[in-house]
Amino acid sequence: MLKQQLQSNKEVEEATGLYQFTDPMNSALYTYSMLLLVSLPKLPLGWSLRMFTGWYWLYCLLLATCYRASMTAILAKPAPKITIDTLQELVASRLTYGGWGEINRDFFKMSTDPTIQMISKNFVMVNNSEDAVDRVADATFAFYENAWYLKEAAVKRQQKFYFQRSSLNNENTSNDDDSISGLSDRALHIMKDCIINMPVSIGLQKNSPLTPRFNKYIKRIAEAGLITKWLDDAMQKVLNAEIHKEDIDNSKALMNTKKFSGALVALAIGYFISISTLIGEI
Repeated sequence: MLKQQLQSNKEVEEATGLYQFTDPMNSALYTYSMLLLVSLPKLPLGWSLRMFTGWYWLYCLLLATCYRASMTAILAKPAPKITIDTLQELVASRLTYGGWGEINRDFFKMSTDPTIQMISKNFVMVNNSEDAVDRVADATFAFYENAWYLKEAAVKRQQKFYFQRSSLNNENTSNDDDSISGLSDRALHIMKDCIINMPVSIGLQKNSPLTPRFNKYIKRIAEAGLITKWLDDAMQKVLNAEIHKEDIDNSKALMNTKKFSGALVALAIGYFISISTLIGEI
């Protein structure tokens, strides 16, 4: 009698503890709520179901946290930059090359390096540096010039772009994103591979008797670090403007509508795979 009463009480307790998962609809809703890190309204009474629910909720917690962290990292990662740093990459890019003066073209033509000779075939004359920099920003042109001059030209273009953008933002009181997004700019890249390593030079006549003396003093100046000091002083405004521009870019939010739509696509693919797997199991 007592044994039957204990057994009946045990069955009642198990039924009470399982009431949340007896209905298939409630079971699906509670399982989906746990995936969204929403706890159950009441914990089950059976210890076996408690252990199962606790470990499953912990699994959902870890899974959702890892998914959110990985998704945030993927969406916040900027697009990879494709840069050209060697002459071989420059030739393989099949861009048009150009620079100032006929002397630069003659240098490429008279060189014995086959890579530089290939560059000379597409080398064109440039008369306007601003137009050349604009063509470089369009990813259709490679401008050959002194590295410090290229830095100054790139910074001037950046300052011009930000001035135009700020003026457009001030004029558009209605915050029209379409008109603002139409004004875009690209970060210009200077190739690391130097074709002519000539930090300083003085033009003298051929076989001039002053050449050895000038070479001696230039060597002393270079060893003392004065050339680097003078270059830094001359380019200080340009370097400060470039650093300020990098700080502005780093403070921008990387999330936009295009990246958010990518997250929705990934979520839709996950739902499709899950539903297909569930239908296959049923």
